[in-house]
Amino acid sequence: MAIDFYNAGMNAYEQGRFEEAISWFVQGSSDARCDFALAICYTSGKGVEKSFAKATHHYTLAANAGIPPAMTSAGFAYANALGVPQDIPKAVEYLKRAIENNELAAKITLAEIYAKGLSNEGGRKEAAQMLREVLQFGNDEEAIDVYNRYELYSA
Repeated sequence: MAIDFYNAGMNAYEQGRFEEAISWFVQGSSDARCDFALAICYTSGKGVEKSFAKATHHYTLAANAGIPPAMTSAGFAYANALGVPQDIPKAVEYLKRAIENNELAAKITLAEIYAKGLSNEGGRKEAAQMLREVLQFGNDEEAIDVYNRYELYSA
């Protein structure tokens, strides 16, 4: 029955009825897609007061249930202390899972963690390689920015 809540919530959201969408998503919170949708609402402040803590909570629930974009968002949140204390090992864990599911944005965040020297699992060489892989798929401004900011052309 949770799928009905998700679909009802998405219909309301797409029509700009954000508070109604939130109600449907809350009712369907046993569906990880509803948690992901709630996280997006809390991130953007659509239908609810913006809250990175609540967004990260819902991203984490959805990530743990196997939703790849939620893994990327949870990893980003833990890496950047968005509503939670910074937790680099947890960020790396979520980002690696997202990368296994072909989430290019996760590679950029993980590359930045490595370039900054925040993880023992990778360094500048791994960061440069990941960003080069992202750039094979197109001219990603964020990947280029990280590549240049940390001067990874020599890595």
